Amino acid sequence: MRISTSSVYQTAVNSFNNMQSAIASSIEQVDSGIALTNPSDNPAAAAQVLNLTQTGSINTQLGVNRTNANNSLAMADSALSGVTNQLQSLESKIVQAGDGTLSNSDRATVATGLKSSLDQLVGLANSTDQNGNYLFAGYSSSTAPYTETPGGATYNGDQGQRTVQVDTAQNVALSDVGSNIFGNIATSTSSFFGTVNANNTSTATISAGTVSNAAALTGNNYSINFTSASSYNVTNTTTGATVSTANTYTSGSPITFDGISISVSDGTTATAPATTAPAAGDAFAVQSGNQSIFQTLNDAITALNQPVTTAGDHTNLANSLAQANANIQKSLSNVLTARAGFGDSMQQITNLNSVGSSESLNNASAISTLQNTDYAQAISQLSLEQFTYQAAQKAFASTSQMSLMSMLP
Repeated sequence: MRISTSSVYQTAVNSFNNMQSAIASSIEQVDSGIALTNPSDNPAAAAQVLNLTQTGSINTQLGVNRTNANNSLAMADSALSGVTNQLQSLESKIVQAGDGTLSNSDRATVATGLKSSLDQLVGLANSTDQNGNYLFAGYSSSTAPYTETPGGATYNGDQGQRTVQVDTAQNVALSDVGSNIFGNIATSTSSFFGTVNANNTSTATISAGTVSNAAALTGNNYSINFTSASSYNVTNTTTGATVSTANTYTSGSPITFDGISISVSDGTTATAPATTAPAAGDAFAVQSGNQSIFQTLNDAITALNQPVTTAGDHTNLANSLAQANANIQKSLSNVLTARAGFGDSMQQITNLNSVGSSESLNNASAISTLQNTDYAQAISQLSLEQFTYQAAQKAFASTSQMSLMSMLP
C-alpha cells in the first residue's frame, strides 16, 4: 500500500490539532475549576448534574415559599396577640361593669370603653400581611373581612383556606378564616343564655336556660316574641322558621322548645300590679348557637347603656354581663387555638428549613463532585498530554526529514 507524502503530513496535522485541543481542554479545566464544561465530556454525569440542578431550583423555591408563609403566620400571630390582650382586658371591664355600686353614667362610661375595644378588635381582624392581603378573609384576601355594623360587625370573607406549598408533599395554611376565630362562640351544651331586647317596654326578665331534651337540640338561636301580655311565639332566628305560636305565658313557668327550657318572669302576683308583665312587641333572645365577639360586645354595650332602676333591670343586666363574660372567654379560647395552630405551622417550617438547607448542601456537594475539576488528576493529565505532544513533534520532525536519498552512501 502506498501512502503519499501529503497524506502523511495531513495525518500529522490532524493528530497535532487533536492533541492541542486536548491540551487546551485540560488547561481550561485547571483554570476554571470545572471539568464538565460540555455534556459530551461525560453524558452520564451531565444528566445527573441537570437533575440535581432542577432539584435544587425546586428546593430554593420551596424555601422562598416557607419564608413567605412564615412571615404571614408571624403577622397573623402578632395580630391575634393584640386580640388576646384586648379580650383579657375586656374580661376585667365586664367584671367592673357588674359592680352594683356603679351608677348609670358609670356604666355608660364602661360602655364607651367597650366600644373603643370593639373598634380595635375590628381593626385587628382586618390585619394584612406583607403583601397587603387580608389575613383573615379566606380566599377573598383583597376584601376587608369585617365591616362594623349596628349589630357589631359583618363578615365579608369566605370559608376558603389559603395555603402554600412548603415541601414536595406538604402545604401549610397562611392564616385562618375570620369566622372561625372571631365567630363560632357557642354556649355550653348544657345551658343557654337569654337576653332582653333593648326596646322592650316591660321590665320582665329571662333566666338562663337548661337542656330539657338533649336529642332535640339544634344548636340554633331563638327569639321569644310576645304578641300580648299573655301570649308569645317562638322563632328560630338561625333558620327563620317559626317554632310555635300563640303559646300561653305564665310568669316563671318553663318555656320549652327544641330541647331547651327557659323562663320569663315579671314578678306579677295576686297583690302586685301587672305593670312589669311583657307587653306586645317585647322580645327575648335565646343563644344556643354561635355568635361573633363583635355581636357579644355590641350586646354588652347596649345592656350597659340601658338605665337600671328596678330589681328586674339589675337581673337583666346581670344576665347580659354573664353572657358577655362567658362569650369573651370562649372567644379567647378560639383565638388561643388559632395561635397554637400558627405556632405548629411555624415549627414545621423551621424543621423543613433545616431539611432544605441540608438538601441544598448535599446537592451542591454532589454537583461539585460530578462537575468540578480534580486538580491532581487534571494537572497529571495536562502534563502527560504536553509531554506526548512534544514527543510527537520531535518524532515527526525526525521522520519527516527521511528520504531514499538520505539512505544512499
